[in-house]
Amino acid sequence: MILFNLKCNHHHIFEVWFKDSQEFEKQKKKDLISCPICDDKKISKSLMTPNLGKKSNKRNQKTINKTLINKISKYKKIVEENFEYVGDKFTEEAKKMKYGEVDERAIYGEADLKQAKELVDEDIDFQPLPWPSDKKTN
Repeated sequence: MILFNLKCNHHHIFEVWFKDSQEFEKQKKKDLISCPICDDKKISKSLMTPNLGKKSNKRNQKTINKTLINKISKYKKIVEENFEYVGDKFTEEAKKMKYGEVDERAIYGEADLKQAKELVDEDIDFQPLPWPSDKKTN
């Protein structure tokens, strides 16, 4: 993505993100770009300063990864402490709750892709969890 400073014939300057320079030119030729202030479609590039980043963002990425891992760990702990683990019976239990066969309660467990599609087809809300299963497989 690239950020351009654009200017209309009325000298309004505004910023727009594009995939690349070719995308800007393509949209400009089709009159798809207009000034957000006056709706003028005669647009040109304005002076821009380059956005030069650090040589490497490895340190930054490590911080982001640690933060994400910590948040997922906290989320996992909340789920494990407040939801009932139903294991492989997750799909079955979710359907029973949907159709009033058992009282609704917070559950989590295991479901394969086929089972997840069944839940979607039956309009049963669920959310995949952002961590791998603790289930042992041989």
